[in-house]
Parts: sequence; C-alpha cells; structure tokens
Amino acid sequence: MFITAVLSFIAGIYLQTIYAVTLVPLVVSLFAITMVIPFVLSKKRRFSMVLILICFVLAGMIRIGIVLSSKQPDIATEEPTIFAGTVVESSRQIKTIGLSSPLPLKGIKAVFRTDDNLGISDSVRIYGQMKEFAPTFKNPYITSWKWLKRLEGTHYEIKGTVLSVEPGQNIIQQARNAIKKKIEESGAKEYGIIKALTIGDKTSLEDNTKTLFLKTGTSHILAISGLHVGIIAGFFFILVRWLLGRSYALRLSGRDKKYASLIVIPFAFIFMLLSGSGVSTIRATIMITIFMLSLFFERQREPVNTIALSALIILLLYPHSLFMPSFQLSFMSVLFIVIIMQRLYPLIRERNKGIKWFFSSILTTSTATIGTLPIVIYHFYGVNPLCMIHNLVSIPLMCMVSIPVSLMGIIVPYGEYLLRLAGEIININVAILNYINVGYIFPVIRPGLFETLLFYALILCIIFLNKKPLRRILYFAVIPLIIVSVIFACEKRFNNRLCFDLIDVGLGEAILIEAPKGIRILIDGGSDYRGNFDTGRTIITPILLSKKILTLDYVINTHPHGDHIGGLPSILNTFHVNAFATSGYSVNDEHFSEVLKIIREKGIELQLWKQGDAFTLRDNVNIQVMHPPSGYPAENPNKSSLVLKFIYKDTAFLMTGDIESDIEEMLIMSHMSLKANILKIPHHGSKNSSSVAFLRAVKPDLAIMSVGAGIKGLPGKEALDRYKELSIPVLSTQDNGFIQVCSDGGRITYKTFK
Repeated sequence: MFITAVLSFIAGIYLQTIYAVTLVPLVVSLFAITMVIPFVLSKKRRFSMVLILICFVLAGMIRIGIVLSSKQPDIATEEPTIFAGTVVESSRQIKTIGLSSPLPLKGIKAVFRTDDNLGISDSVRIYGQMKEFAPTFKNPYITSWKWLKRLEGTHYEIKGTVLSVEPGQNIIQQARNAIKKKIEESGAKEYGIIKALTIGDKTSLEDNTKTLFLKTGTSHILAISGLHVGIIAGFFFILVRWLLGRSYALRLSGRDKKYASLIVIPFAFIFMLLSGSGVSTIRATIMITIFMLSLFFERQREPVNTIALSALIILLLYPHSLFMPSFQLSFMSVLFIVIIMQRLYPLIRERNKGIKWFFSSILTTSTATIGTLPIVIYHFYGVNPLCMIHNLVSIPLMCMVSIPVSLMGIIVPYGEYLLRLAGEIININVAILNYINVGYIFPVIRPGLFETLLFYALILCIIFLNKKPLRRILYFAVIPLIIVSVIFACEKRFNNRLCFDLIDVGLGEAILIEAPKGIRILIDGGSDYRGNFDTGRTIITPILLSKKILTLDYVINTHPHGDHIGGLPSILNTFHVNAFATSGYSVNDEHFSEVLKIIREKGIELQLWKQGDAFTLRDNVNIQVMHPPSGYPAENPNKSSLVLKFIYKDTAFLMTGDIESDIEEMLIMSHMSLKANILKIPHHGSKNSSSVAFLRAVKPDLAIMSVGAGIKGLPGKEALDRYKELSIPVLSTQDNGFIQVCSDGGRITYKTFK
C-alpha cells in the first residue's frame, strides 16, 4: 500500500505539470476527502484505500503546484552592474551564482555561462547585465533546461565578464579548495576525474573523457551519486563496526551494527558538503540516511519500502527531481537491483566467495542496465548493450579502489603518493575503456511514457511469472497492449496524411515533413542566428527520435544562412540521409563548406534544385521548385532561397524560405500557380516580405511563421497587418510553439504545442 501511495504522489506531480490545475480546488478537494476518510475507514476499507491514494495524488499536485505558481522576484538590471556572489553549481560551461550584491539581489540565484575554471564555493565578481530567462523552444518531447532551472528557483541569467575570482572563506569552502589544490598539485594523472569522484568538481573533465564514459555506459561514475555516497558510507560503516566490535558485549548483542549505522550518517553529510551539496548529492545522502536508519530500526528487510520512502522525502523537498535524469536513473537502478537480486541471488550456490562475488557483480550490473534502459535511451539517445562489461571493469577500479585511495590521499599528510596511485589506477581504467570501447548504438529511437511503462510492466511480469495474478496481467493486458501499440505506431508512421511540423527553434527555421507511406523530409535545421547554438543536436534530434525517425529521405536547405543551415551538420552526422537538396548558389557559400564535407564523407547524394524541377513522392505527393531559376545571380542568399510547393491531391503547401518582396514579384510575374492552402510566411515576417499582391496570388487559408526574439523588427508589424487586413489567420512559433498542419488530401487540420 505504501509503495502504491508513493506512486500516486509521483503521478500527482506529473499530472500537475501537464494540466496546471489551480491550487485552490486541489487544496479544497484534499481537505474534503481527508475529512471523509475517518468515517468510511472501518465500514468500507477498500473504498477508503482508494480515497487515501487520491489524497496522495492531490498532495503531489499541490506540492509541484506550489513550485510552479511561485513568482520570481521582479528584478531588472537594464544598465550594466557589478555582481558579486558565490558559485553554487559548476559545470564546464555553465555556472550558477548565488548573489550577495547588489543588496536588492541578495539571495537570488543566476546562471552565468563561461569556460573559466570556476569551482563551487569560489567568490566571483562579474560586470554585466542580468535578465530573466526567455521562454523559448516550446516543443513536444523535450524537457526545457530553463524550465527545470526555474523549478529549482533560478530565474535569471547574467551576461558579462568576470572581474575577479577568490576562493571561498567558510570552513567547508576552505576545506574544499584545499582538497582541490592538493589534487591539482599532486601530479596525479587524470586529476580531473579524481576531482569529479571526490568533490564533484567536473570543470576539468575533457570532452573526450566524458564522451568515452558516455559511449561505454559508465558516465554515472563521473557524477556524485548514490553509488559514491554508498561507497563512502560503506567504508566508514565497516570501519566503525569493526571498532565497535572490539567490545564483545556489543558484538554479541548485534548493537555494533545498529550503532555503526547511526555513527556513519554524519560522515555522509560531511561528504555531501565537501562535494558541493548539489541536488543529486543531497538526494543520495537522503537515500543513504534512510537506509542507515532502516538498519538501526531493523527494517532492512523492507528495501523496496525504504527506496519508496527515500523517493517520497526527496520529492517533498525537491519535486522537480522527478524530471531529472539523475533521479530517474538512481532510483530505477537501485529498485531493479533490489527486486531482481532478491529473486535470483539465492540461486547462486557457489561456495567460493570470489566466484560468487563475480557472478553477483554480473547480475547487479545487468539488472541495473535493464532497469535504466528506457531512461538512458530517452535522455541520451544511445545505449551500449555491453555496458555491463565496461561497468565490471570500471566500478571496481574507480569506485572500490580509486575513491578510497583518493580519500586517504586527501586526508593523510603527504598523501600525494596515494593520489598519484589513484591517478594511475584511473589511467589504467581509461586505457581499458578505450581498448574495449565497442558496442555503442547511436542514435536509438526514444520511447514515450506509455512505452516505458509497458517495458517495466513486461519486465516485472517476467520476473514474477510464478505469481498467478501477474501471469494474467502479462497474458491479458501487457502483451495485448504491446501488440496494439506496435500496430498504432506503424499506422502513425505509414498513414496517408501529409503533415508539416514547424519546429520552434527561436529565430530560425526547421520544418519536418511527414509524408504518406513513411516519407520523411527535413527543410532547414534552424540554429541561433548568431550561429552559436546547435539546434540540430539539442532540439531537432530528440524530436525526430521521438517520432521514431532514423532515416530522412531528403534534407533540404533553402539557403545557407546560419539560422537555416546551422543545425544541419548534426543532423547529417546523426541520421541516415538519402539525399541532400539545395539551390546551386548555396554550394559556393562559405557557410556550406562543413555541410559539403559531411555529404562527401558519408556518400550522401547532392541534388541542386532549380525553378521548373518537379518530383513525385509516394502516394502522389508532388514537389514543384518555384525558385530560383537556373544560374540566378543573387548576391544575397535570401534572394536565392528555395521556394517549394507541395501538392497533395486537392491541397497545397507553399514553403518560401527567406524571400522578400522583389522575389515575390518575380514569382507573380512568372505566371506559375502560387495558390496554396497553407503559406509558410517568408523571412520570419519581415516588413519587406508578404506583399499584398503576393498574398492575393497565394490566397492561403492559413499562414504559419517561424520566429523568435533576437532581431528587432522580426516579425514586422507592417507585414502582420497585411495578413490581418486580408483576414488570413497567422500562427507563429513565438506565440504558439511547435505547429503541426496536416492534410488528408482534402481537409486541413492543425494543432499547436502551446
């Protein structure tokens, strides 16, 4: 019942993030049901159990609702200011600063992007501006990083220059900086990994190191988690229990184990403080604390309930943790290890302790891999089926040996030789991983929530196949649902609809076309208009994989400006692409060189489209190239944008790139039929585009536009007024987020993500 209650609480958090119900009716409902329960508890026990579970759902909704409804401080710093504060979170490129000045901002947390080596607890002074996070990229299948930061209480970002950096001054900060300095000056190999393992400082980790651990399925080792805190707690638990066991009376009564479990808890908290007190470390410390308390109260035989209690406490404190990969991976790996090991460990009858440990290690890593499989694929788009082998090498070397040796080297005077020894061990581990770095599969289609739940239901039913109720659930619910979901996915992929998905990439453009019979086409790849944000990797890739797309029949680039071509290199490198199409002008542009290199290396067919070309896809979807003419001399890439008309039975879609009024006039004068049901608004709604004559020639029923903040005047009020005057409805990614417009050949439908 308790586990079901915790699951109900989790369901409440999830439901509230989707539907955002106001808090008042939730609180009233929770109060009313709580008042009813005592009157029905003795008479209608089952009904009262249902009411209790509903209360947990409502409690989960209220808890995350409080976070979602909390308003950020109304602060704006239009003028450049000197900010002072302490680094509270640090990664290689992003730091979170807890501000201490100016005084009105004291206590506010803000993000600061820099490659500078700023560690947790460092005091910094920054000259720049602070602005609220801009809500961007409203797309399905993606959890916004900015949304998660806002749930954590971080609403602002500072853009500026670091003026000074000083080590922290309190005892914990001084100890942390002393440890960091000792590691860096020890001369140890792989000192960046040692810092990550011991104090949670990942700022010195090289990209190739993180990639190696990601591909081998061992990246969890580099993050301070339950594994690390568990090893520390286990190390001190064994030591303290051994010391207490010197007393015969304590050992005989078993109190040595109980007292050791209590004494170890402070060590876990000290490690949490020294490692930076990140949210993941706090979660791990809470888990270990609850486990140690279960030992003290002799409740260790209820490990699943202990895990559920840990999850409940963590989610009460940090409800947004539910959406964090670290939380999901930690709990699912531990849960499956406990469940499966309880069933299978007794079957290992080998008496030799070494052999038994080896088989139990294989079993543990295998169950953790199975338990986290859909989560790993969802968040990282890849998986290594051989990761259990890599973990069998890395966990003993790095966690069981390197961490204790590193800690001893940190604690004892003149322990540099121990740190160097730990570095040698880690270096050997890295060399082994490089040698056996095989088996990584990337990309992999992403499972949705329903598919993930089906996966876990299937695994649990197989594990407990000897239980009759679960056999019935497997045969009459899980297997039929799997069959239905496969049929539904195939129908969705190979239906007879033509859909245009306008992806929200900010001030850029990316359009996914889902054509009948499984044809998939991507027009442009977005990217920041300054070219420093890879939308192909961070936005388009997860959307394509969530739509079960691994192959693109065409990738089309209308013109080589960064906001249209910037994300395409990632797409071409990640997916199987049958053909790449663009206008002849683009090939000579300097921005196109990287794309051209990838096309040559991967043997992708390059097609240069020009006015008059026509193509027919499956199920009679026709593509007409309206612009540019062959040999068109355009000094501005916008003027040579590909203009494409997609015709499907009685409906037409006109894609216009970034053309403006002079090209619109050329198209009108060419006497080609411009009539279309759906018009993609030219040049992000620039005032120099969407002329009245052009709109009258197209006569669209609906206009869609990809636009975001960044350039003043886009979209232009004059252009939007022309659509309004002609009674043409307009949808934009800035206002509506992800836009999908579909046709069955006669009827047009649309939906928006926001």
